[in-house]
Amino acid sequence: PEYAVVGKVISVDENGCIVPTIPDDEVDVYKADLKHNDRAILDSSDTNGFVKILCKKGTGNIVGCTIVSSRAGEIVNEVSLAMKHGIGLEGLGRNIHSYPTLGEGVMGCGLQFINARWKRMN
Repeated sequence: PEYAVVGKVISVDENGCIVPTIPDDEVDVYKADLKHNDRAILDSSDTNGFVKILCKKGTGNIVGCTIVSSRAGEIVNEVSLAMKHGIGLEGLGRNIHSYPTLGEGVMGCGLQFINARWKRMN
């Protein structure tokens, strides 16, 4: 599958290993696996792929994204545009996405962000 990244979320160390550039305690991570994505299932591909979006801790401000999937280079454009124009992860989650598409993984991350902020009713 393709691999696409936006933002400075990884680098390569002196041994050639990929390492994160942003400490875990500075970001919130939202990850949508594609194993239940209907397009991935229909195409019999990408069920091991994922969309991972990193936001500044406690906010919806997107600082980076990693996508592993076919068409990752096309999917990452939505996140890149959101970062450039200050659209937060909630905005991506509330945007209507075509069905069935692999791009729904981006929406899945946004919905995780939204759902994490719901207040529990007891």
